[in-house]
This record gives sequence, C-alpha cells and structure tokens, in this order.
Amino acid sequence: MKPGSALAIAVLCLAAPPVSAEENTASPAPEAELPGKLAFDLEGYYRVRGFAYPALFDGQEGWARAMQHRLRLVPVVSAGPAVFKAQVEALDDAVWGDNASIADTSLFAGDPSVTGIDGAEQPSMRLSRAWFEVPVAVGQIRVGRQPSQWGMGLLANGGDGFDDAFGENHYGSTYDRILFATRPIAVVQGILHREDSGIPLIVAVGIDRLVEDPLFQYHGYPCTPDLTEGDEGWDPRCDNDGDGVTDQDHGYSDDSRTAADRRADWWADPEDDVFEMVYVLALKEQALNVRGQGGTLTTGAYVVHRKQAESDSNVLILDYYLNARLAGVIAQFEGLNIRGHTSAITLPGAYNPYGDTDDPLYKDADIWGYMGRLGWENDLLTALLEHGYASGDGNVADADFTGRPLHPDFNVGLLLYEEVLARVTAATWTDSAEGLWSKGGVYNSRYLFPQVTVRPMKNTEVIGGWLVAWPDEPDGSRILYAKGETDNPANVKATAATLGWEADLAVKHRWQEHLLFSLEAGFASVTDRIPVDKAGLDPSGRYFTLQSRVAYEF
Repeated sequence: MKPGSALAIAVLCLAAPPVSAEENTASPAPEAELPGKLAFDLEGYYRVRGFAYPALFDGQEGWARAMQHRLRLVPVVSAGPAVFKAQVEALDDAVWGDNASIADTSLFAGDPSVTGIDGAEQPSMRLSRAWFEVPVAVGQIRVGRQPSQWGMGLLANGGDGFDDAFGENHYGSTYDRILFATRPIAVVQGILHREDSGIPLIVAVGIDRLVEDPLFQYHGYPCTPDLTEGDEGWDPRCDNDGDGVTDQDHGYSDDSRTAADRRADWWADPEDDVFEMVYVLALKEQALNVRGQGGTLTTGAYVVHRKQAESDSNVLILDYYLNARLAGVIAQFEGLNIRGHTSAITLPGAYNPYGDTDDPLYKDADIWGYMGRLGWENDLLTALLEHGYASGDGNVADADFTGRPLHPDFNVGLLLYEEVLARVTAATWTDSAEGLWSKGGVYNSRYLFPQVTVRPMKNTEVIGGWLVAWPDEPDGSRILYAKGETDNPANVKATAATLGWEADLAVKHRWQEHLLFSLEAGFASVTDRIPVDKAGLDPSGRYFTLQSRVAYEF
C-alpha cells in the first residue's frame, strides 16, 4: 500500500478494535515469583491452497490455475503466567514455482522464487508481530505489536486460522498497542474478601500508536510555483521566502518523500501523529439456562476514539457484537458505525477542489456496516440465514464520506466479492487510490447468504451456500446506475436490480487432529451492474472456480 493510501485509511477508514471478546481471559491473579525455567511452545500452520478458473479473464484460453504457500510460526515463551509471543510469516501467499526467472531458461528452472499473486517479489520470511501478556493482581496487560480480533471480524480480523466456510485469510489486523483488561466484578469481590462468582464481565482500556511520522506528507493545500498575488491558485502558504512569488510545488499531499528526507527530530512532531484510545465492555461466554435449556451468551461493545491534529481528524467508532446459542438456536450479530470529520483523504478522486467549503478535503464520515445470522444446529446439521451490509458512497468527492468495505478476511463466498468486485475496484481506483479498494470484502451492497452444513461423519463437513447481493449507492464507475438512480439519463448503463448471485459448495475433513483438507467450488452469475470489462474479466459475467486447501496445524 502506498503511504498516501495508508494514511487516509489509518485516519478514517479503519477501526482498531480492542482485545477479542472470544480470546480475552484476563482475571485477577495472585502475586507470585516467576520460576527460573522458561517453557517453549510452537503454534501456527503450514497451508497450500490451489485455485483454478476456466474463464475468469477476457480472451483466456484454457484453465487459469495457481498454488500458494503460507507458513505461519508463532513461538511462545512462558515464564510462569507471563507469556511472550512472536509471529513469523514465511512464503506468505507465494506462488509455486520460479516466477522471477532465477533460472536463465524456464525449462531448466529448479529453485523457486518468492513471488506474490500480484507478480511482485516479497521477503521469504518476515516477523509480523511480537508482544507479551502479563497477568497482574487485577487483570492482564498486553504490550507490543499484536493481532486484533473483534466479534465476527467485520471491522478488524486477526486473519488467524481457518474460520470461514469458504475462502482464505490473506490480511490480518495488527496494531502497536498497550492494553489493560480486567474483570471488575471479580476485583470488587476480591477486595470484599468474597468468593469469585465467575461472572465473565470484562473491561479493557487501550492505546494504539498508529503513526509517528509517515513518509507520506500531508499538506492540505496545493501549490503551483511562480504565481503572484492575484493569479489563480495563489496561496501565501506556498511562498517560503516571502518575496511575493510562490516557490513550492506540490498537490494536496505528497507521496514521493523517502526516509532520507526525514530530519533527525522526525519523531518529535506531534501534529502528524495518529493515535487512538480504546474502551471495551464485554461479557464472555456467560452460561444461559432457560427452562432447563442450556446455552452461552457472548456480547460486547467498544468505543474507539481516533485523532490526528495535522489533518483535523476526529473519528469515533462504535461497534456492538452478539453471539447467543440456546437450545440449538444460533443468533449472531455485529454492527458498526464510523463517524466524525477528517481532511486526511487526499486520494485521487476523493477531494473536490470546486466544493462549497473553504477546505476541499473536508469530509463528514458516517459509515455503516453489519452482519446478522439466525439459525439452528444439532450434531448432524447447521442451517444459517446470513444477511450483511456495507454502506457505499455514490460520490467520494463531496463532503460526505459514507462508504467502506467490510474486512477482506470476513469472507462471503468465493467469486462475487472475492474476485469480481475486488478486481473491478482495484482497476477503477488504480494503485494511487489503493485505500479505496475492496480487496475482497463486502463492498457497497447488502446481501443474503443462506448456508447449510451437514456432518455425515466425524471430522467431516459438507457446506452449501447461495449468495445474492444488491447495490447500496451506485457511483457510475464500480457499480453502474440503473433507471431511476441518477438525474442524468445518459449515465444509465445497467438494467439489473441485483449485482448477481453465486452458489458455493465445500467438503472439509480433518484427520490425525492436525491435518486439514478442503475442496471448494463456486459459480457466479454477475449482472450488468458491475463493469467487468474495466478489470479485463470475461464479459459473459459467468465465472466458475475450483479450489482446494491442505494444511497442517501445529
């Protein structure tokens, strides 16, 4: 991601949620001396995923197919209750084979390269996370570069493991964070010398340091050199030496700065710092009993307050999560709202120099997203009706910023979002506006996704799903206008009401506890609401994929 895109998304589009309601187990711990010996463990997995498409691209001859690696190692060092973890990624989504011409002649290739699906070379190994967790008398402290997972993963998704019915995790939410979590009821009961009632109410407060000084330079105003007062575009801020003639030359932002351009005190300027405060209240797996029927309830909310002085950005993120299971009935929900104001979005097409406001970069954010599931399950069968939504933005150049996709690791199907809209948004926004790509997440639409899972034998699942999606805010470029959606009839380019539909099927099996196998297939029929030609996709709008995964979990 380019620095400009990263800053825009860092300031507005992403919420950095706190500790997961599922994963946090902070509780008061007695004081104790750490033992002298260290204990070591290893977590993680190695997986191979193969995928094939008979007709994904326009003019494609034969099947398009590839295979990708990923090795994830999480060494764990513990000294009594204190734990240190790190995460190492190796061959991260690297395509099989020598694709960088390491061998002079392809026919004689033998030593493979480390090439990503985008065609670029990448490091064969990198350290992506490192943090420690220490219990204290009244809770737990976590410090370091750590994964972040909240609720169903709509907003931030740790990207760990294999938690989706279809597809793969490629992006993980990671933050530099200091977090304190506690169980306040248990603390009060401890002070009163009462027995811990076990109520799993969790309160957490955290601070994330997101940016000290980006290479991307935010200006907030453009400069043209050799202008004098009275000339169109004259701005006294562009006259460095005060001689009445502008001498600066830049746009609203500048992404050409390198590390060598930084002064020695680059980290001391607080104006361009981006930080946030995180506040959490969660109830984790509270036991339920209604008329003799047992179940569990996990629910919680968090508030994130994100600021940057330089761009006058002040953003509030609200998220609520519910996961209830009772007598075989499943009810799950996550809803989010991102609101506030910012002048940090300087991506091409995202500002209006002819707007009515004094600041053409100013935007009021009001972004919504949600996902709900209702279903029933027993040992043999799980049936779910899933409905989701990601608000769109019909005009990113005006003063209202209302669109953001759900997290790309919250996978919905194999084709419509994961391939078609991901490629169309990338092609139409281009590399200079990478922060506005969907990257496979639910984008500018609402959808229905009923699913049925059958377990015919131990450790085996057969999953079927049918997806249909409708546009939210057509913009005439990534989602085309249909009749009645624009004041200019000349802009009407589509006839369908939906974005299309998709059918998915997966067979999954686990053996020897550690080995996982998945065979997945999907067929999608995309309507004329999505301009597939802009991404070089097959103009028929009909796509099929066959994919498989083999993984070894530590």
